[in-house]
Amino acid sequence: MKTRHFGWRVVAAAALLATSAAQADEAGIQYKVSGFGTLAATAIDKSDLQLRTSLNQSRGADSTIDLGTDSRFGLQGVVTFGQGWSLTGQLLSIRRRVDSDLDSNRDFDIGVEWLFAQYAVTSGLDLRLGRVVLPAFMISDSRNVGYSQPWLRAPLEVYGRMPLTTMDGIQANWRISAGAAIIGFQAGYGKGHTNISSGATVIDTPSDWVSSLSAQVEWSDWLLRVGQVRSALPFSSPLLAGLGVTTPIEYTMRDTFTNLGLQYDNGQAIVLAEWASRKQNDMPMTQPALSGLGLFAYQAGLAGKPLAKEKMWYVGAGWRFGKLLPMVAHGSFKSDAATSQNDWTSTSISLRYDVANNVALKAQIGRHEAKDSSSFVTADPTDPRSVTSLAVGVDFVF
Repeated sequence: MKTRHFGWRVVAAAALLATSAAQADEAGIQYKVSGFGTLAATAIDKSDLQLRTSLNQSRGADSTIDLGTDSRFGLQGVVTFGQGWSLTGQLLSIRRRVDSDLDSNRDFDIGVEWLFAQYAVTSGLDLRLGRVVLPAFMISDSRNVGYSQPWLRAPLEVYGRMPLTTMDGIQANWRISAGAAIIGFQAGYGKGHTNISSGATVIDTPSDWVSSLSAQVEWSDWLLRVGQVRSALPFSSPLLAGLGVTTPIEYTMRDTFTNLGLQYDNGQAIVLAEWASRKQNDMPMTQPALSGLGLFAYQAGLAGKPLAKEKMWYVGAGWRFGKLLPMVAHGSFKSDAATSQNDWTSTSISLRYDVANNVALKAQIGRHEAKDSSSFVTADPTDPRSVTSLAVGVDFVF
């Protein structure tokens, strides 16, 4: 199979283990340890806004230099027992919420990103049990490994809209060859949890169940992938508290995230594009306990409408000049939900310079719209201002 420079199937473990230290004991058990990181300084040209890279962050970069927005560090270990069995664990240190309190936003909080046992049923079929990556995007496997990506920051119109990155459950990966093409399927089922920051509110989101299904085809310099993630979240919120009504709205929020990705990479030219849509089921119209009062749930217009109904996409292209890779990307987002009827775009220019086989220097300048609620901590849908961001950093693996 032809080696890809930045492919969805450049699995984080494979990118790291190429430079990892390994040892084996007398029983044939192998141990491999590796790591990765991004150290970046980020700032924007507005002092009253804060750029963030995830809905999980409630603090971002403003007009002063910030080292936590785009930086992250990871350490991964793999133990291979033989007979097809292995154990993989990954620790990730990143800025994120650790609970539902507003003041719990921590820089470089260390969490368990992956922890799963794997059994290779055949040479093309693997089964995993534990905490695994949630394959919502084309580069989900290597999303946190900046060195494996052409840019410093992936377009937030798509990658900023899915805060859930892992799930606890079971996952199957199946790969087959069909002539010159390699076809892969991935399916998983489990539970997930994250905290979402929205203005002055932190929403604790434990998903009762999460399911994922994806398929991809690699052929020559091309890769095509399609996938879908579904989840169910128990939802409860106070209703008309100002009128003395304390009965909450309770229903199961069902979220569907669909993604289509395309990549072309011939070693010199690179093109990446992804399209995604997100849809949640409608809010309930009434509560039985309140029907006698003639009250509708969420009089403000939420009743009978979805909280999320979104479409998003980006296209990026670059050309390698030896160790230099300049790249341009443009993204778009549109929402037509009960809580937001809005749209925005962004454009970025990035430059990568490969210092060594495991170190890359990067710079990225972007133009965003201030009404982008995924990219900014406190966005205003009516704010037409354009915001310029600048980030410089270094990606490395070891």
